[in-house]
Amino acid sequence: MKKLFLMMAVVMTAMLAACGGSNKAKEEAAPEEAAVVEDLDFIRMNCMLTVSAENKAKAIELAKELVAASQNDEGVIEYDVLESVSRPDKLFIFETWTDQASLDKHMASKHFTTLVPQIQELGNLEIKQINQPKEVNLDTTKPFRFNIMMTTNQREAYIEVVKSVIEGTRKNDVGNIDYDYFNSLTRPDKTMLLEIWESQEGLDAHMKAPHFTEARPKTEGMVQSTEFTHMQE
Repeated sequence: MKKLFLMMAVVMTAMLAACGGSNKAKEEAAPEEAAVVEDLDFIRMNCMLTVSAENKAKAIELAKELVAASQNDEGVIEYDVLESVSRPDKLFIFETWTDQASLDKHMASKHFTTLVPQIQELGNLEIKQINQPKEVNLDTTKPFRFNIMMTTNQREAYIEVVKSVIEGTRKNDVGNIDYDYFNSLTRPDKTMLLEIWESQEGLDAHMKAPHFTEARPKTEGMVQSTEFTHMQE
């Protein structure tokens, strides 16, 4: 996989301290409408599937089939399906592409046109496309999101620790739009944190909150590596 991550500033340092691992990062953010297609660094697709208990197994089967086929597509950087650790009705199809032409070709492929309609029939699929320009200026007064992919050989233990962070963040943190961990269903050493904030002010307060600061030392040494993207909503 290509690495798209450069060093971030203060926010990155504080966030990754909670993960307890070595990290690679990149400062990437800009509104979708400001992106110039031919000057993109990458395209991120965050596809959230809400599915009932009776349809979940079939949805996972189809999503895994889609992942296996799509990983061979031209221009794909990352393609995986993950499961929420706190919301049993949530699956997350996570994609990264080099350019719009590659994404368009993927969406016209037989595996996409065959499998995606079947997945959509099983639940509600919400698709968020974020185009990341090569040169950007993040406006931290507007909503932004993190996708933080972590490699760990202690995934179950790590998730048990951060469940309190998930609960505390959703319940108490002003300005939080979403906060959840997702386990890869194809790679047992991978987990991902998705978090969305209204502004930098809310994130700063979150990183000082007891549910965050108390969990941080408990995760020491559990995370081996981190890939971090910071994107404008």
